[in-house]
Amino acid sequence: MRTSPNCLACFTKQAAYTTNLATDSANLQNDIMASAAGIISSFDLELSPPENAVYLYRMIAERTGNPDIFADLKNISNQTVLKMLPDLEAKISQSADPLRTAALLTLAGNIIDYGSHHNFDVHRAVDECLNKDLAIDDLDELRADLQQAGKILYLGDNCGELVFDSLLIKQFNPEVTLAVKEKPIINDALPADAEECGLGGLCRIISNGTDCPGTPLQSCNNEFKKIFSEADLIISKGQGNFETLSEVSGPIYFFLMVKCEVVASHLAESANRPTNSIKTGDLVLMKKYS
Repeated sequence: MRTSPNCLACFTKQAAYTTNLATDSANLQNDIMASAAGIISSFDLELSPPENAVYLYRMIAERTGNPDIFADLKNISNQTVLKMLPDLEAKISQSADPLRTAALLTLAGNIIDYGSHHNFDVHRAVDECLNKDLAIDDLDELRADLQQAGKILYLGDNCGELVFDSLLIKQFNPEVTLAVKEKPIINDALPADAEECGLGGLCRIISNGTDCPGTPLQSCNNEFKKIFSEADLIISKGQGNFETLSEVSGPIYFFLMVKCEVVASHLAESANRPTNSIKTGDLVLMKKYS
């Protein structure tokens, strides 16, 4: 997926939020926002939004001397959802269709995103997602493909959200490798976060070698590329992973909550649906067909 001119205003909002989080200095905030305007105006629209975002967030981290601006929010997310885990596990154990319930819960966890959503209620998201139809529902295809899969690659997204991901991974029998980011970017999860969220005992944890809030294959490390190419099934979690992989071939299932109109439109196009058939706030579980 390429960056749309409509993305640029969103990048400006992200820069302002991140800068205010990183420093209380009004002078530094003004200087950073001036630099951000220059960076955003020079973005390569042929790149995906997450690939462009890297340059913006690196600049803010360097100018504030803070390589992990969202560290406190990431820790809060991890601890908040870990406290929810017993209740979430009970919902699955009491379900007539544990795989579907786990899938809906992991979609609910995708609301934890400080890149696009700065205010959210994860408890409310759980209740709403369990009673909401999916805009694209390829769960039956996933259920069938799981029967044939020997190696599963799970592309993680954000902190806290990983706890929800663990619920879905527990439904998989085959070997699972979880890939997260190498270096801090927004509230994306790192290997240490995956361990903290309890995934160390469930699957192998690796990094993809990047600090991009997505999965740009050409920038990923060789270990990740090998595992990606050999996977029988790939679970791509979150909007950033969709944005970077929507035109990549592979046995991919996209799990995401739609957070902007640009992505909604691209999803509809990818699924051969009418342009306005996917809306912001929709839940998507989509098999990549090409």
